[in-house]
Amino acid sequence: MLEILDLSLQEQLELRIERQISNQMDAIIQKVNRIAKKFSIASKDKKSPFKNVVAVATDSSSSLEVIKNYIRYQIGRKDSSPIWKAPNDQELFAMALVKELDNLNEDVTKILQRLRKAIPKSNPLESYLTDSQNREKIERNIHLKIAQLYLGYLAREHTAMVGEKNLGQ
Repeated sequence: MLEILDLSLQEQLELRIERQISNQMDAIIQKVNRIAKKFSIASKDKKSPFKNVVAVATDSSSSLEVIKNYIRYQIGRKDSSPIWKAPNDQELFAMALVKELDNLNEDVTKILQRLRKAIPKSNPLESYLTDSQNREKIERNIHLKIAQLYLGYLAREHTAMVGEKNLGQ
């Protein structure tokens, strides 16, 4: 098992991961747009409640579980944005969002499959990615990264929807 990659291999891996994440972003943004429209988040609150969740998500000590915990916490807060408690088909927006973040693991799988396919067998990264501990760490890192991106794009989508709603009035 290669526990530590030399710097050039680490940089190569990071660049390859970034490229694969970039290739997956259109599908992720479509998911953002679907949940925003499904829960009509622009009509629930003109002020975006997503700045704080994005700050939690991008904190250096954050993890996927920390993010989901913060989102669920918003349901119980008396002064939280009504967006978090917005219902649709017996499901609150906050709980649907937590589920969406969990379901990003499907995108992580696609990213890793394309990553592994693009790395030649002779490349030392191949053996690094074959190790289950390394792969799990990379999966967690990718999942966190795309969850952060997802939440950032959700904040943007909310702002865009509020702006479009105001133009229509």
